[in-house]
Amino acid sequence: MAAKGTRVTNKEKRKMWELYQQLGSYTKVAKRLRRSRDTVAKYVLEYETAVKVAQILR
Repeated sequence: MAAKGTRVTNKEKRKMWELYQQLGSYTKVAKRLRRSRDTVAKYVLEYETAVKVAQILR
């Protein structure tokens, strides 16, 4: 598991989102990336929101 307090990079956020699209589970993504389920959920939702806002602003 990643050390407590380590920062999540933008690249890792995108990877979380991509894996979530493939695997469909925060838990599965968390295990693969060695992050907590809560961290994965937080950043997947954040990334998804950013993508939707970008589409609206086009």
